[in-house]
Amino acid sequence: MSSVFQSAVFSSFFERLLFSAIVVGILLAAYGGLRYLDLSNQLAGNESTQIRESGEEVALESRAQAQGLMASDLERRRLEAERSNMMVAGGIGLALLGLGWLGGDILRARRKQAVPPADAAA
Repeated sequence: MSSVFQSAVFSSFFERLLFSAIVVGILLAAYGGLRYLDLSNQLAGNESTQIRESGEEVALESRAQAQGLMASDLERRRLEAERSNMMVAGGIGLALLGLGWLGGDILRARRKQAVPPADAAA
């Protein structure tokens, strides 16, 4: 097998790999961003979040109201944890996008160096 053929196969494989990293990065960043916004909207409507933001004390009138507020607080904590995870997922997506793009630029630059200009040969 010739060196040029191996180089072309190697280059083609990495082009596909880098393109896949870019696509996955875009999808992951978009999903993380949209999910983050959705979770933020859910948090804004959460009763426990509204009470925490107002800073007021709540006078509980019954055990059922206390349990409802406790369930709302547990939901708020779950939403905040998931929102943090989506921020990380979006960041990983952006990192993949950047690595794929940078790798593609490096691969194209090496390919230009390997091919001599047509004007110099004439």
